[in-house]
Amino acid sequence: MIRLLLLIAIVLGALYLVRWFLTTPAETVAANIRKSLWLLLGLGLIFLAVTGKLNIIFAFIGSAIPLIARHLPNILRLLGIAKSIKSAQTNPQNKTAPPAVQTMSKQQALSILGLQVDASKKEIIDAHKRLIQKVHPDKGGSEELAIQINHAKKLLLKEHEH
Repeated sequence: MIRLLLLIAIVLGALYLVRWFLTTPAETVAANIRKSLWLLLGLGLIFLAVTGKLNIIFAFIGSAIPLIARHLPNILRLLGIAKSIKSAQTNPQNKTAPPAVQTMSKQQALSILGLQVDASKKEIIDAHKRLIQKVHPDKGGSEELAIQINHAKKLLLKEHEH
C-alpha cells in the first residue's frame, strides 16, 4: 500500500513539474534549474562529509590537478572565446566601419602604417602585418586600431593597383 502511495505521489509530482516547465518562461526555468543544481551539489557535499566519504573527492581533485594545469591555457582561451561570442550576441554592433575610417585619405593611411609615399606592395603588406600583430583584439589590442590599420592597407593596396 505504501508503495502505491509513493508511486502516485511521484506521478503527480512529475505531472506538476511538466506543467510548470511548459507554462514558465525559459529564463525562469533556467534560473531555477541552476539554483537546484547548486543546492543538490551542496547537499551532496554535506552528505559526503557526514558519512566520512569526502576523502574520495579530495583524492579525485588531487589527481586532477596535473590534468587541469596542463589544459588550463586551452580552457581559459575557450572561456575567452565564449565570452566574446556572448558579448557579440548581446551587443550586436553595426558592421560598417566608423566614419573616420570611411573618409581616410592616402596620406592618413601612409602615416598609420608608417610608410613613405613611394612604398611598394610588399612594404605595405609587411607594415600591416607588423602593426596588426601588435594591436590585434585577440592579443588585447584595440578593435578600432585594427580596423583603421586594415582599412589603411586596403586603401593603399587599391591605389597601388591603379
